[in-house]
Amino acid sequence: MNEHVATATQFVEEIVGRTQESFAELVKVSQQQADKANQALKDNADRISGLSRDNLDAIVASSKITARAAEDANAATAAFIRKSSEDALAALRKLASASSIAEATEIQQTFARDSVAAMVAETERLSAVAAATAREALAPINERLNATVAVLSRPLTA
Repeated sequence: MNEHVATATQFVEEIVGRTQESFAELVKVSQQQADKANQALKDNADRISGLSRDNLDAIVASSKITARAAEDANAATAAFIRKSSEDALAALRKLASASSIAEATEIQQTFARDSVAAMVAETERLSAVAAATAREALAPINERLNATVAVLSRPLTA
């Protein structure tokens, strides 16, 4: 009977040993998988963080372009208003010195025609500047949009 007990004990010890080895291997594999998953999460977070930072930089660049253009447009508008005021004052002086109603009418017509032509020309110029500014300001954002689509269309690392 001692022999049977010894055999059973040896059998149980063998099963316990194998179970411990299997459990240790399972823990090791699980730890490796967890480490891999953590690294993938970190890599993906770094990728998204870099993408967000670059996108914010593009918005800042676009805002700077727009702000500079707005300053230029304000200065141009102020210069146009100043010039128009000077032209109006000069026309008023001419009108005051007109010697006849026909001459006064001619001065008014010339002033009105020149004023409208100047306004149309300035409006066309500012429209062209606005269109160019829009293209320039949207360039960094379009570039980042393309880059974002390229990054997000790739699968996340596993």
